[in-house]
Amino acid sequence: MCLAVVSVPMKLAAAEPGPASTEPPPDAAAREARTADSVAAWKYFAEVRLETPAKDALLDFVLPPSVFDAARIDLADLRLYDAQWRAVPYALRVRSEVDTTEAVPAKEFNRVPGPAGASQLALDLGEQQIEHNEVEIHTPGTNFRRRVLLEGSDDANAWSQLAQHDLVHYPSGQKAFIDKTVSYTPSRYRYLRMTVARDPLNDVEAIEIGTVIVRRRVKIPGELDIRSVTVGEREPVRADGGPGSSWLIDLQGKDVPVDRLFVTVADEAFVRNYYIEAGGPPEANERFRWVTNGVWQRRAGEPRRDMVAEFGQEVRAARLRLVVTDHSNPALRLESVRAAAPARVIIARQSESAAAAWRLYFGHPKAEAPNYDFARNLPPRIVPPPDRVRLGPRQENPAYQPEPLPLTERLPWLIYVLLSAAVAVLALLIGSLARASIRIADLRQTAT
Repeated sequence: MCLAVVSVPMKLAAAEPGPASTEPPPDAAAREARTADSVAAWKYFAEVRLETPAKDALLDFVLPPSVFDAARIDLADLRLYDAQWRAVPYALRVRSEVDTTEAVPAKEFNRVPGPAGASQLALDLGEQQIEHNEVEIHTPGTNFRRRVLLEGSDDANAWSQLAQHDLVHYPSGQKAFIDKTVSYTPSRYRYLRMTVARDPLNDVEAIEIGTVIVRRRVKIPGELDIRSVTVGEREPVRADGGPGSSWLIDLQGKDVPVDRLFVTVADEAFVRNYYIEAGGPPEANERFRWVTNGVWQRRAGEPRRDMVAEFGQEVRAARLRLVVTDHSNPALRLESVRAAAPARVIIARQSESAAAAWRLYFGHPKAEAPNYDFARNLPPRIVPPPDRVRLGPRQENPAYQPEPLPLTERLPWLIYVLLSAAVAVLALLIGSLARASIRIADLRQTAT
C-alpha cells in the first residue's frame, strides 16, 4: 500500500486509510472524522450512485470530463471508497476495440505414428461447439522446417482439411525465426487432428509433438463515450486556399480525450475541405496544434447524416478549432457538435455495503497508481457485462488539506532579508580586505 504524506497542523495526513474496522461509525459525522486524514490529499470527489445494488456483482461507470479536468492525466490518483470508508479495488479500462485470443479447452485422446514417419495427435474440444481458428504447436529442436497438416472432424472418423503450414525454428544471429502457429478459417469442429512431418534435412526419426494450445481469435467491441459540446460563434478566417469559417469547440474540461467529432450540418448539399486543431484552456495561452484534415461532402437528396471527422489517434485537449474552407460559398450552418473517444470505465465489485453511495476521490498530483490485483486478474472480456451505474457531479473535498507551500512562497519577504544580509556580509568582507590591503601598503612604504 502506498502512502503519501501531507503536512497539516499538528499531524500527518496519510494518502491511504489504515485497516478498516468491521464496525461502522455511528453516524455520518463520525465517518467523516474517521477519514479526514486518509483522503486529505485529494481535492475532489464524486459520488457513485448505486441504483441497483446486488451483493458480489460487478458494476462499472464512465468517467466524465469533470474527472479528466482535475485528475492526473494518467488517472493514477483515482481512489474508490465504499460507504464504510473501506478502499474498493477497481480496474480502469479504456474501451477501445481490440483483437485478442482466448484458449479453448482441449483434451488429448489419440497420439499415434503418422504416415511416412510423421507424428499424429488428435484433440477433443468438447461438446460445446466452441469456435476456434488457431493452433499453437510445440515441437523439440532448434533448426527445422516441419510441415503440419491440420484436420477437423465432428465424429473423429471423417476428417476435413483445415490448413497446411510449416513449423519453423531457424537461428538468425543472436535471435531466431520461430513460427509455431497455424491459423485457419473459424471452425466449430469438435475434433482436431494434426500430422507433423519430419524435416527431411535435419530429423532422422519421427518427432514428438509437445504442448498444443487451441485458441480462438475474438474481437472485443469498444465503447464510445459521445458527449455534446459547446460550439462558439462562427468567425470568418483565411482558411487553406481561400476564405473560410472557424468555430471554437469547448470540450468542457482540461486534458479531455477525443478522437473524433460528429458534426450536424443543416445544409442540403456541399463539398468542403476542413481541418481541426487542438489546444488548451484559454488561460493557458497555448497555441493550437494541427490534428487532422479531410473533406465533407453531401449531395442533394442524400440522407442528412452527421459529418464525421476521425483523428486517426486520440488527443488530449480543452478546446478544438474547426476550420472550413468556404471559397465563394455560404458558410456551413452547424446545428450541433459531439465529441467522442473510447470510454474510460471504472469496474469494481459490489460488496455488502452496496446499498449506500460510494465515493470516487481524485485530484492528487503526487499519488501513485494503486495497481490492484483485482484489475490484473480481471479478464479482457466480461460476460455478462457489469451493471452500469452513474457517477455524480464533481464536489470539493471538505477534508482537503493542500500541501504546504515552500518557505519562500509562504514568506516572500524572507528572500529579500536574506539577500540584504548576504550583501551586508559581503560589504563587511570587502571592507575588511580593503583595510588589510591599506595596512600592508603602509608597512611596505615605511620599510622603504
